[in-house]
Amino acid sequence: MTDRLVPNLQRPQPIKTISAQRPRSETGSLGWNPPYLRSLEDTGLNLLNVADLVLKVLYFGGYMAGHTIADIVKLPFTGVLDTIIDFLKREKYIEVRGAGGLGEASYQYLISSKGAEKAREALERSQYAGPAPVTLDQYVRAMHEQNQQKLVVHRDQLQQVLSHLVVSEEMLGRIGPAINSGKSIFLYGPPGNGKTTVAETIGRMVLGNNMWIPYAIDVDGQIVRIFDGVNHELADDAENYRIGTGMIPDPRWVRIKRPMIMVGGELTLAGLDLVYDDVNKYYEAHIPVKAN
Repeated sequence: MTDRLVPNLQRPQPIKTISAQRPRSETGSLGWNPPYLRSLEDTGLNLLNVADLVLKVLYFGGYMAGHTIADIVKLPFTGVLDTIIDFLKREKYIEVRGAGGLGEASYQYLISSKGAEKAREALERSQYAGPAPVTLDQYVRAMHEQNQQKLVVHRDQLQQVLSHLVVSEEMLGRIGPAINSGKSIFLYGPPGNGKTTVAETIGRMVLGNNMWIPYAIDVDGQIVRIFDGVNHELADDAENYRIGTGMIPDPRWVRIKRPMIMVGGELTLAGLDLVYDDVNKYYEAHIPVKAN
């Protein structure tokens, strides 16, 4: 097998018949979409933890409108964030300093001296001040729902996606059953014989539809960041998902193209474990989790 491109052949387009094997439903291409959040209880998060997150956002951002805070922490203002705001006002952690429109979401909020002290205490534990996390149980359930379908690849489909390479019939006979096994595939051979190109082509073929991942997850009170702009690419259809009139999926989830992360000799055992940021005091997910 060689990695030589066949002259005058374009790179193959995604195979529609493979994606079509995944069942579609009214709730999404893989039968799962983030649910609609009606209350703080729906998030699965503790009120105090979310309150600390909002205080840190205000501590760094200063004078902010309610809808701006909601955009940063990725929680709907009505029904969820307004509960946190009311709690912070009662505890004298924040103050209302005007309004930029109608409704509490347009109110301008400013952290108080008492709130700043509370924010500094929270920052000693973690510097994370971004999208609110989802719980570990929510993450595991969502990943299971989006990865439970097994695909079957036929020889003609495999020949189509590998048509830009010169691949022997014997090699096709090995690659096909390996893909259909649904297990890990180990490609080996001397340098330059096409292992990387075959792996990338197969990966793009079987990845299928787009998926949802959280910005971060909460594991026993510790933040583990999942989404990053290097390994994940935003999906083109993210704005098309609505649950009902005026209802959008849980904003803590981001829709991406199903990731394919390739690593080489730089991957060590340390790269298979969580990476702790000593400065910001939160964890970065390792490669297997980012690959989902």
